[in-house]
Amino acid sequence: METSALSGVNVPDMIARMQSLSGAGDVPEDSRRVLLQAAKELQHSLETPKETCDRLHYSALNFSISYIFYQIKLFDILVEHADAPMSTSDLADETKTDPTLLERLLRYAAANGFVKQDSEDSWTASRLTRSLALSSSKANLEAAFTSGMPHVVDLPRFLAQTNYQNPTDSTRTVAQLSRSTSLHYFDWMKQNPEHYEALNKAMAANRMAKTGIDAFPFEDRLPDLFKKDQNFDSSSPLLVDIGGGRGQMSRAFSNRCPHVPGRIIFQDLPQALTNVPSPAPSSEGSSSSSSIEPMAYDFFQRQPITGARIYYLRHVLHDWPDKEAELILKNTVEAMRGHDSTLLIDEKVLPDMGASLAVAGLDLNMMMTFAAQERSEKQWRGLLARVGLRIEFLLRYNEDNGDSVIMALPVE
Repeated sequence: METSALSGVNVPDMIARMQSLSGAGDVPEDSRRVLLQAAKELQHSLETPKETCDRLHYSALNFSISYIFYQIKLFDILVEHADAPMSTSDLADETKTDPTLLERLLRYAAANGFVKQDSEDSWTASRLTRSLALSSSKANLEAAFTSGMPHVVDLPRFLAQTNYQNPTDSTRTVAQLSRSTSLHYFDWMKQNPEHYEALNKAMAANRMAKTGIDAFPFEDRLPDLFKKDQNFDSSSPLLVDIGGGRGQMSRAFSNRCPHVPGRIIFQDLPQALTNVPSPAPSSEGSSSSSSIEPMAYDFFQRQPITGARIYYLRHVLHDWPDKEAELILKNTVEAMRGHDSTLLIDEKVLPDMGASLAVAGLDLNMMMTFAAQERSEKQWRGLLARVGLRIEFLLRYNEDNGDSVIMALPVE
């Protein structure tokens, strides 16, 4: 902020008002995002160049300290003792760490708000402490440390080696450089199951309460499904959930449209379907007219279920570069029965400007790991057009992180 911008401003009053906001409780989501962006811009405008460099320099250390405290359960301990400050020696005893080392780590953590220092030798939980003690935060810390951070560290070296070209080969990414392997990262994780487990836990922790199945207006966009005189029976394929894991979204669809008859099939590789009951129940006490069944399937092969009313892809295409994504889509298009079949793609759609940190960061993470990407609306339209599809309807159901449903139909 320029000095002139502060002229005539009562700085102590401004500080008091800002501090009052920190304890204001719940704020409407739209207002919260605006305030958060304004706070970031204020910080950046007030920083000196040296402070900006320090912030960037120590950002990786912030993560390392957070992960260390997660490992030694320090965040949990401070939250459990929220009624009274704890001394360094008490925390060292609880965490089984050297008190001199722990004091140095705590000093740095307090400088970043991860903990609160009440006096020379007393520490309590801050708001960030409580956030980082959540199970979802722990899952994200574990996944980021095991999978993400090595790629982040090696990204500059990888881009220099490839002359700063956009990665398009899923077996030549930062992941291969970091892991010293020629395997695709999915195949590498099969040989390193602890990484696969950490990633799955983080994905489960980050799963939004609302999905495309919840948000999509089936009654308005696919009204024929709900006509009582429809010539459609329970033996015909209703929904094919491609890359559907253990069938979570298939069950969600069954609950969303319980009286639409037909087979609901979720497909994935055989190892992903281990211990999945067959046929899978829609849900306890469900009155669904549809059966739900698993099917082993590799989406790089011809789609065996033809003429389904709905083909559904959730968080599949962002794992693959355009070449592989086109093959997945072509296999799907060949199984569709003209406009009697609809493709629903439940993915992120990048905004043309002002992308959030979460979605912009995820895009780079997909690049580093799979040479893949999150796509803008223009990129989605181009990808779909190359396989003979067009966007009939686009619903952005979470503007902040780009979650969207694309309804695609064959080009006439």
